[in-house]
Amino acid sequence: MRRIKRIMLALVLAAQPLGYRLLAETRYLGQGLPTSFFRFSTTSDLLSILLTCTASLLIILAILRPERISLGRTITAFIFTGILLWLDFGLLRMDPNDFSPVAGIAMILSTCALLAVLGTRSRPTNSNSLRIWKIIRNTLLTLLLLTTFAFGYAFLFPTYTGLQEITNFNPDAGVVLGAAVWRGRGLGERASPTLHERIDVGYDLLAKSAIPRLVLTGSNAPGELPESEIARRELLRRGVDPGQIISETHTHTSLEQVRYLHDELFAKQGWSRFVIISDQYHLARVIEMCRFSGLVAIGSPSRIHQPFLDLLYYRLRESFALLEYWILGR
Repeated sequence: MRRIKRIMLALVLAAQPLGYRLLAETRYLGQGLPTSFFRFSTTSDLLSILLTCTASLLIILAILRPERISLGRTITAFIFTGILLWLDFGLLRMDPNDFSPVAGIAMILSTCALLAVLGTRSRPTNSNSLRIWKIIRNTLLTLLLLTTFAFGYAFLFPTYTGLQEITNFNPDAGVVLGAAVWRGRGLGERASPTLHERIDVGYDLLAKSAIPRLVLTGSNAPGELPESEIARRELLRRGVDPGQIISETHTHTSLEQVRYLHDELFAKQGWSRFVIISDQYHLARVIEMCRFSGLVAIGSPSRIHQPFLDLLYYRLRESFALLEYWILGR
């Protein structure tokens, strides 16, 4: 039985660098970057390396001491490894626009489950139900640990509101990220409170010469004006020079907006320094995307006030989205 376990564990160990490579290609190619762009300075790459090394170390310990892991857990680890490789190949072939959050959840849960299966010590006296419960518990604890890290990272992420700080950063542009457009009640199409607050911050920075120009992003829902067009009209109404406004109307997600900054403004205009304007809890993920693409960016938060429970919900959701981005680049 020891030999069977060691053979299966050796196959699981051999799959770790393959899975890491597939995920690395998914992260880079999914963001429009060649894999030759790879470097060890991003949180995404460091976290992926840490998870791979942790799994590999647990597998090596199990190979050296087969009594640490039962045959059932060995088979389970083998199955989860196969699931992860299948998901890796699927994500690599999937267009980022077709990426489903369900795939991200499945990927992260499978990774946590594999670590739990490998890290939960077998005891012959434990019943099967207790062993299963411990693996489920450790899976959830691993997920909680990773999500808590992402939550703390986003919560403590530095943002900038001082005009002198932002001026000293010497940005090429400020970037107002799109948000919902409201319509109806005889008032026509207008910025939602979230978008309105972002416009306010962008306008203040522009009017006080902390930034030289504003980039407006955001597409539209069917039958509505684009988010960036609503923002542009509001800025023109306030007297902003049209020459200080650049807008695009095709992006739907934060990832697409960062790709626009990289492909259109960095690659073609040579702009590399941006002040990202969005809600505070959203800035950490967007800045991480910018850094991954080689852009230098800082965040300036909107001044929107939200009820505590709403803010907690958005922070938790954004924390999981940040974790998903770090691991999958989507």
